[in-house]
Amino acid sequence: MYKIMADLNKVMLIGRIASDLEVKKMWDSGVSVLNFSLVTNRSYKNKDGEKIEEAEFHRCVVFGLLSDMMGQYLEKWRKIFVEGRLRTRQWEDQNGNKRYTTEIVVTDMNFCDSKSSWTSTTSVKKEETTEEEDIPF
Repeated sequence: MYKIMADLNKVMLIGRIASDLEVKKMWDSGVSVLNFSLVTNRSYKNKDGEKIEEAEFHRCVVFGLLSDMMGQYLEKWRKIFVEGRLRTRQWEDQNGNKRYTTEIVVTDMNFCDSKSSWTSTTSVKKEETTEEEDIPF
């Protein structure tokens, strides 16, 4: 007997955030959404022995609580690990032409760089947290 394998749509990338992060709310549902670009780099030697550097930019979208967290704690050029699935969307542009984009719907994220490499922007956000002794009850 042969066992049929289930389909799999899974993406795992480690790269740097290549765009500013801004969390928005979807007008119809109020769900948070975050769009950003992630850049991954590849280097190899060509047939002449020259080192070639390539950068690949990936469109990413995050929904819900994860998008809120990422928008609060991450910033451009931070190194992160993302896990998710591929999704292709289509729409019509202003001229009626069909347009397509393939993006990664992020379902999980981990920090890859050390806390000491965070910029002052991130440390300011951390300082704004309320300490237990500041609570008035």
